[in-house]
Amino acid sequence: MEISKKIQDKILAIGKPEKAKWLENYIKHDIKSKGVGIPDIRNIVKEINEEFKITEKPLKDQVELLTDLMSQEYTEDKLSAILYLQLFWKDKYDKQKIDLISDWFDRNLITDWNVCDWLCVRILTPMIDSSTKKTIAELKKWNKSKNLWKARASHVPFAQCKTIGQHKKIIENLSVELVKREERFCKTAVGWVLREYSKIDSDFVEKFLSKNENWTTKEVIRNEKKYINRIRGKNSKR
Repeated sequence: MEISKKIQDKILAIGKPEKAKWLENYIKHDIKSKGVGIPDIRNIVKEINEEFKITEKPLKDQVELLTDLMSQEYTEDKLSAILYLQLFWKDKYDKQKIDLISDWFDRNLITDWNVCDWLCVRILTPMIDSSTKKTIAELKKWNKSKNLWKARASHVPFAQCKTIGQHKKIIENLSVELVKREERFCKTAVGWVLREYSKIDSDFVEKFLSKNENWTTKEVIRNEKKYINRIRGKNSKR
């Protein structure tokens, strides 16, 4: 696609090999990077939209463009698709967004924690806060997916949502499902979300750890107790 190629080429033109090498080493998962930061990718997406009026095109054409970008091998091209959703589909097209993202996972277009988590925090987290029932109903389905990254994406969005305190039961249910899986990145999703939840209910988190100790790892426990231990440390000094 012409527009997709334009975005890819503009990102490549400002890439920094040393930054690409660092990111590839940091993320792992055999990712490929062009060495371009988020602010620059965002500016390119805005610039190309201004030039080609992408948002004025039929929705199916936008979906085709975004899927083409997500299909590319470079991380920055994938992130440009997420940034487009964040910039131009904000507060609209919720069903189309969730269907599109689900399709990306099913086609194995997302295969590392960086792209997965960026998508979760920037797109899915705001959807939980603004369209709770429909979004959570879909995430419940994802929670049981055999696809590691789709399963992780069922849970990670809760970590940064403004309404996290309203979702105690769903967080518990999603956590139980994921913590019992063998994949490290399913377990660490639980650690991240419960770490954040511990800020408002540390007892709940400690009870969860106790009930599920057979499936937790040292990494998960350390993450979940991060803020609990800090609070205890402060209190002991008083």
